[in-house]
Amino acid sequence: MSTPPHAPQPAARGIAPRLIVIMGVCGSGKSTVAEGLHNELGWPWQDADVLHSPQNRAKMAAGVPLVDQDRQDWLNQCHAWLEHCAAQGNGGILACSALKRAYRDKLRRNGLNPLFIYLHADVQVLNTRLEARGGHFMPASLLPSQLETLEPPAPDEDAWSFSTLYQPAETIAQILSKLRDPASRPQD
Repeated sequence: MSTPPHAPQPAARGIAPRLIVIMGVCGSGKSTVAEGLHNELGWPWQDADVLHSPQNRAKMAAGVPLVDQDRQDWLNQCHAWLEHCAAQGNGGILACSALKRAYRDKLRRNGLNPLFIYLHADVQVLNTRLEARGGHFMPASLLPSQLETLEPPAPDEDAWSFSTLYQPAETIAQILSKLRDPASRPQD
């Protein structure tokens, strides 16, 4: 799902448009949080899952984890979407696993500096969410491979970390508060 910008809500006051990547393993709440931020900020958002090729989707649906090679075209499409948003100047929110630093580096190339917001929860919570989720091509059986691949953002990366054990509205409110705080606002 890709959505165009819309009029920001009052919660957006004092928050300058920028690029944000909501990252984490499957079940961490990336799409829910990204859509919620879109609703509050008015910035366009994109679910990176829809940018996967039909071959990648079929592979994951069959329970086969993707390897680095499988992700290259997908990461290029995610980067192109971020570049488009940067050119438009309206900000942009990408819900993308961005599991490895190398993947995040691909999203950062050509001078882009998105803020990565790393969402995490314990494995039991993630499994419960994935088991309850319907209509998605990625089965819960792929969670272990995602956790094995995951490289949480390092201190030198432009990233914030949030637990998603709370209700999505609470996580969104925490992110908005931090975005509004000039002391914690990352530099472009």
